[in-house]
Amino acid sequence: MRVYQFLEKHWAIESMIYRRLKVSLFNEMNDPFELLGVSLKNKRYRADFYQIKKEVSEEMGAICFSKNWSSPVLWSHYGERHKGVVLGFDVPAAHTHEISYTGSRLEEELIDEFDKNNSDPSLKLLTTKYEHWVYEDEVRMLIKLEHTNSEGGIHFLPYCEALKLKEVVIGPRCNLTKEHISRIISTKDPKVKITKSRLAFQSFKVIPIGSHVK
Repeated sequence: MRVYQFLEKHWAIESMIYRRLKVSLFNEMNDPFELLGVSLKNKRYRADFYQIKKEVSEEMGAICFSKNWSSPVLWSHYGERHKGVVLGFDVPAAHTHEISYTGSRLEEELIDEFDKNNSDPSLKLLTTKYEHWVYEDEVRMLIKLEHTNSEGGIHFLPYCEALKLKEVVIGPRCNLTKEHISRIISTKDPKVKITKSRLAFQSFKVIPIGSHVK
């Protein structure tokens, strides 16, 4: 499936040059409720779940994508206020997990699932977020840190068969040109589509220049 990551211009250029994406750790993500989506009204479970989050962050991370790049809100929040770049990748569906959005915390029966699995985090907990994040339309890859390359304490997943660069979208306010992007892209990433975007004239969308979309 085709998925998209919004990046500041500097990090997008670095990603294309070094052919890698940063893997985010759960205890460093911008949502502090990551892995804490269960109702913790029972006090005896609270310390357990914070410890589980710590342990998971030492073993596993995620690369977070969106299903499309047309949202002006995503460009504002993650694309350097429309001055950044979106990278589009083909990722096998088997390697991706869609986020479920909910207005209330998961119930305590999930805690029993942890007990049965010797405190291993369930996929449901790894892929549940508060409903106000729904605008991200997120899918994520869950990655064991042992399968990443580490540099200065930061983990990266190299481009590979499960992470193929296929699109580059230049933000409406970005000063990069298609020619500049063409020179940056590695010959190991052939046939990458490069798009310069603009704000739509009749809708709240970011669209390709030359598009007939209103």
